[in-house]
Amino acid sequence: VGINSVAGKIKARVYEASDAGGDELDGENQSPLFMKLEALAKKIGMAGTAAALLSLVVNCIQGFAFGNENPTDVLIEYVVVAITVLAVAVPEGLPLAVTLALAFSSNKMMKDQNLVKTLDACETMGCATTICTDKTGTLTANKMTARAIYTNGTDFSCTDPAVALSDFVKTNKDCPNEQTLEMISKLVAINTMDETTVDIDPDGKIRASTGNPTEVALLALASTICGATYQEIRETTRGRSDKGALSEFLVEGKQFQFTSARKMMSWAVPLIQGGYRIYCKGASEVLLARCNHHFTKESSSKDAVELNDASRQGILRVGEMYARRGMRTLALAYRDLPDGVDFEAKSDSVLNADGSEANEVETNLTFVALVGIEDPLRPEVPEAIEKCYEAGIDVRMVTGDAPNTAVSIAYQAGILKDFHFAHGTDEKIAINLKPNVLMEGKVFRRKVYRIDENGNKEFDQTAFDKIWPHLRVMARSSPDDKLTLAHGLNQSTLYTDKSACEQLKKEDNISVFPDRQVVAMTGDGTNDAPALKRADIGFAMGIAGTQIAKDAADIILLDDNFASIVTAAKWGRNVYASIQ
Repeated sequence: VGINSVAGKIKARVYEASDAGGDELDGENQSPLFMKLEALAKKIGMAGTAAALLSLVVNCIQGFAFGNENPTDVLIEYVVVAITVLAVAVPEGLPLAVTLALAFSSNKMMKDQNLVKTLDACETMGCATTICTDKTGTLTANKMTARAIYTNGTDFSCTDPAVALSDFVKTNKDCPNEQTLEMISKLVAINTMDETTVDIDPDGKIRASTGNPTEVALLALASTICGATYQEIRETTRGRSDKGALSEFLVEGKQFQFTSARKMMSWAVPLIQGGYRIYCKGASEVLLARCNHHFTKESSSKDAVELNDASRQGILRVGEMYARRGMRTLALAYRDLPDGVDFEAKSDSVLNADGSEANEVETNLTFVALVGIEDPLRPEVPEAIEKCYEAGIDVRMVTGDAPNTAVSIAYQAGILKDFHFAHGTDEKIAINLKPNVLMEGKVFRRKVYRIDENGNKEFDQTAFDKIWPHLRVMARSSPDDKLTLAHGLNQSTLYTDKSACEQLKKEDNISVFPDRQVVAMTGDGTNDAPALKRADIGFAMGIAGTQIAKDAADIILLDDNFASIVTAAKWGRNVYASIQ
């Protein structure tokens, strides 16, 4: 309990409790600003001393050699003049100049969504050589969004983060017909839970949402891909509407809720001409196994063709491609049922994911679409990262996500470039990256820690220095990995090994900054607090961040946006010049 608990140890590190104990990942963490000011003060001191000595020598020569002065009368005067020169040379206004420059900069940064907690953090950010950033909420919008859809035999994958998928589909030359788009909208609007809601502005952007994030993404797609919103579709569908005149027929609808055993959910509604239509959505491999028809470019929306093995494998390959890009995939399908259908009947040949018998009405389906959903990149991030690289700042992404998801976002953001991938490969997935460019947390820990003869874990700086110049993405990482990364970069003396730096430049085109690394780190959780404190400058999330993370940080990002970090660096680079 107390200081001996995990939470207690974290708080002790952050709030510098006297009984926190030592930590092998502590180290020299002096601000670059004060290192510069210390050097500046030494230069001023030496210059002042030189001027004072010169004054004393010149006065002595002038007074004794040419003026025939009595040394006992004027020597003390000459010494006092020399001391006065030395005293005047020391700039007593320097602390005030530093404070004013930092205060002015912090005020400007506040307007750019950077709340500065410690004044010298302004200038420190201007000295940053590497930024270690989170993915979710910082590089991405933290809102699940449909980014790809496969329908009518055509793949519509939107790679531009500034363009909505619905706009991309509707402006594509192979855009599906209105009946297909309407079917997709009905499939989503009818077959989603009432607890999930989304409010969309006229531009198609989500203003507010509640409920399941995946269903929020689907409802946003349904409301923008055809003329009607999902609320209008529900309210005009008998057996689904709970408002107005149709509400009395709500009992005619039949819902099959999502279960992990089935990996799908369905909703059956009555048709005007009689019978029912059941709308299904679920895991792509589960639903595809139950489909026997689909639509192609050549077939109309009313004439589905048989789904043969080749077509089925083609759809599965598209699903695998979406998954490798870090997307969550869902299949949409339907089936028309006759009057008097038995909704409780079980299938003799089709089984659920857990081995139980499937519902008969959820078999022999017609495949309509495969949707890829991801947490999209913020539109302003690629330009911000490009500015970082142009300014000589490396950007590294640290995330708990799976490798392929991390690679997809890092490549879209510009953290990963084409040269980071093996030659001759077009697919931007984790397995095609060069060695050490991406590393999972468990592999990273195994490489940078060694076990001593007593069985204790010890950080290996030499091993770390072989990895970090290449490292751009760390996937499946823990908060402790962030702390290790911040410490290792801060303590690295690789820049002193000229031969190693030349080899990195020659073989991998990697330039190592000719001084110690100044590390900026982002974080939002309680467990991130030690890493935020250990880094030269810690950025906490103003929206998603916990209080202890904010307390440990030097700057709070009020909008949780990576682009705001770049503006902080811009202001920081002006501070020292202003002080000088």
